[in-house]
Amino acid sequence: MYLNISNYAGLFHLFGMIIENIYGFIFTKHILLDKCYVISFVFIPFSWIICKDECIISYYIKKHENPNYILGNEPENVKDISDFFINNRVYNIFYNINHVLRIYSIIIVNNRTTRISYFIMNPTFILYSCYIYDITYKLDFRKKLYPYFQIILSSYFFTIFYKIISG
Repeated sequence: MYLNISNYAGLFHLFGMIIENIYGFIFTKHILLDKCYVISFVFIPFSWIICKDECIISYYIKKHENPNYILGNEPENVKDISDFFINNRVYNIFYNINHVLRIYSIIIVNNRTTRISYFIMNPTFILYSCYIYDITYKLDFRKKLYPYFQIILSSYFFTIFYKIISG
């Protein structure tokens, strides 16, 4: 495979995704890093909401490859990551395993550092999961429930953020 700037950015995106999803398993307790990690769990999908369901890294790669690309036209298209896999089925298996690892990693970090109530975390996990799978598989219920779904999800994200910064 020929590596151009889009491939390098995609590789960076893929490795960032992997590290983000296994952080809690491979790093020991570090209060500042753990809090930053949980904040990243809040801000990354919040940035997707702001960017019309699109990851900003994937958007820049799409824009680099097609200057006419419009933000939010194909949020499910993550070829910058999926092209590194043998086929789409293998990528989907990877994606699902990574999602489960992400949730468990957040649980590990929450239990050891942030200790945010699971009355807040559990609905957030459910809404987050619904959101990412809705984008990935083009179910579009988030569009049917617009803006209510995004407002509710954002409210949970802000609650988590507030709990972290308020101690």
